[in-house]
Amino acid sequence: MGFGNLATSTSDAPHPLFSPRLIPQKRPLDFNEDDSSDAGMPCKAMKIKARYDAPPLVPACLEEKTTGLMLDDDSPMARSTSAGSSSAPRAEEEVVVPVLHEVLPSCVACPSSEDGHSAGPSALDNAVDAAMTTFMDAWYAFALERDGAKNKDADDREDHASKVSEAWAAERYEQMKGPLLGLLPWLGPMQDADTNGRKYQVVEFQGRKPPHQKGEKDMGDDEILKPMLEWLRNEPRGRAWEALCAVMAALSTRKEKCWLEAHETCGGLEERLSKMPMCKSKTSLRRKQAIRTSLEEEKAGGCSFFAEYLVHASGHLRVAFAQGPSAPIPACVCITARLPLWEALKSLDDQGPLRGVAASKSWCMQAGRQFAFQTAVFGVKEDSKQCRADATALKPDPKLRDLLRSRQPVVVLEIVAALAPRDVMRKEGLSEIVKAELAMVMSTAKSRGEAVIFCLGSDCPHDLASKVYVKPPISDHGLQCGYMRWRESAEAPWARERKWDDRITMCMQMP
Repeated sequence: MGFGNLATSTSDAPHPLFSPRLIPQKRPLDFNEDDSSDAGMPCKAMKIKARYDAPPLVPACLEEKTTGLMLDDDSPMARSTSAGSSSAPRAEEEVVVPVLHEVLPSCVACPSSEDGHSAGPSALDNAVDAAMTTFMDAWYAFALERDGAKNKDADDREDHASKVSEAWAAERYEQMKGPLLGLLPWLGPMQDADTNGRKYQVVEFQGRKPPHQKGEKDMGDDEILKPMLEWLRNEPRGRAWEALCAVMAALSTRKEKCWLEAHETCGGLEERLSKMPMCKSKTSLRRKQAIRTSLEEEKAGGCSFFAEYLVHASGHLRVAFAQGPSAPIPACVCITARLPLWEALKSLDDQGPLRGVAASKSWCMQAGRQFAFQTAVFGVKEDSKQCRADATALKPDPKLRDLLRSRQPVVVLEIVAALAPRDVMRKEGLSEIVKAELAMVMSTAKSRGEAVIFCLGSDCPHDLASKVYVKPPISDHGLQCGYMRWRESAEAPWARERKWDDRITMCMQMP
């Protein structure tokens, strides 16, 4: 589940992050049931019949570990003991993700060294393989559901697959959580944090800057990311964090957003399948096997949308865990970047809010240009002119203009995603940790004298902002919801806005 902004997009302007795919315009939160938005609505568990006719692929290094273990059927760690060992096709059934339960208890308890290998290379290999297997099973289930959806356009099919995948992940939550916890010894030191007296822990990763790739400008996004990730795997903690991003994407799946894909794969996959013999029918076993093979090849270019932030120096990942009775409980991941405001705005959905002449940096740098932040008015229909402050009363903000022209970094809230199903979020009170992490982003930026921005991707952005973001403690340091406005000079009118459907609603906190 994600919220806040989050889309990155390609542009001619310098842009440090890739734009592999556009992000759907919905970002609900899993806060408490008092909220009337989708954020607080309980998600009824759907009994999903997975579209598997063949078992998921299991790495060879897992077969020995996952075969012959005797577990009670009711145990949350129970799973198939024959996964990966049979080549015979199975009837449609739910496939259980293999988990290295033998490794998990000792790994969680062991201390990690600076190079991330204190538990031994083989244990790290096993933990990474378990996480990647979990990710691939989730991705395969998503891709099959999207492929099998009938009479829907591309966006509707993706929304349908995301909805089914949320229920798929919720039913397998306990099994999927194991591989995530199994990576903890290699992620780095855990730090203590608290919210309203409730203690929790976080682990952080600052993005790395890979060496420049020859011919990088001529390569596609997936071709750029692939060598960067190959380089990252040789860096301290690199493999563990790449695997963590993958399994977090599987756990955070929501009907409003699926983070499984680093790049847009649907079109290319369909084109490939159309050229393969005996793959025309969407119910054929050969087509399903071809989809799995294609995904296995695609994963080298990035496992999950989160992965790109690992290989850029401005990216910062912070994962929070609640204290559980026997093991930590994954709560949320928060990803931020620090960029000059001009580049930060360009990184938002559809190349940001600056349109027309204002999309040119040279125009913005000319003398006399004026900029303002037009605040939203809550409680009014969002397609009405009354839903934002009267433009005739807008006053130019010199600080905003100067910040837009400078190289001073601002904090971009890229992604916030819950790492548990909605019912677990409510039961364990994990939404309070999400709020605490968001408040931490705002307070830290304020103490540094930096602005914070993010795009509100939602069908009802004002509603989302009023119920989640523009409320204490997140708004304690001046966070506002609204729109960027500009004009040529003090004598000129404010530039005309785009239609409501194309208008970008933002949240901004000035230094």
